[in-house]
Amino acid sequence: MVKNFIGQLILGSIVVAFTLSTEAHALSFGQFEVSFGFGYSTQRFGVDSYSWNMRWGASVGYYITPLTELELAFQDVTDRTKISGFQDTTFHDRIYSGNVVQQLVPKSWPVQPYVKLGLGQLNREATGTYALGTAPPTILDSVTVILGLGMRIYITKIFAIRAEATSYVQGGVIDTWDKNLSYNVGLSAVF
Repeated sequence: MVKNFIGQLILGSIVVAFTLSTEAHALSFGQFEVSFGFGYSTQRFGVDSYSWNMRWGASVGYYITPLTELELAFQDVTDRTKISGFQDTTFHDRIYSGNVVQQLVPKSWPVQPYVKLGLGQLNREATGTYALGTAPPTILDSVTVILGLGMRIYITKIFAIRAEATSYVQGGVIDTWDKNLSYNVGLSAVF
């Protein structure tokens, strides 16, 4: 049900954005941004020991000023770790968030760095075991603070390559910023 809602929200936002895009280009704010991103990383620790992380996400944003955007975002992250004799776990996270994205330079610059701050919901499902047979909590639902740094590199006036590092600060405890760190590369369209 949540996936259908997110899909409908993104599709509806795209339709509204294209309808209003002619008027929005005349202004330096009032524009929409639709972004999609992905990432994958892997590490080998030995013959039967490895770790991989796969993630994808999508967001829809609306510029309330020339440099400030309100964004609705979704991230899907899967972490798999196997260290022979010590750990064999899989974590599947889904993060829904509302964010304020503050550009540091105007869109007229070809490279546009930004910072992100938001509030979200982290839903985690975990399977597997640690050494001595203990297991991670199977389900974790937590409010999370979103912290992010990113950069858009415009390849046209509308399309940009977007790179972002985002931390999901579980329960708002700042000491956990490095436990849920995600890197994405993707495309953005601003219209």
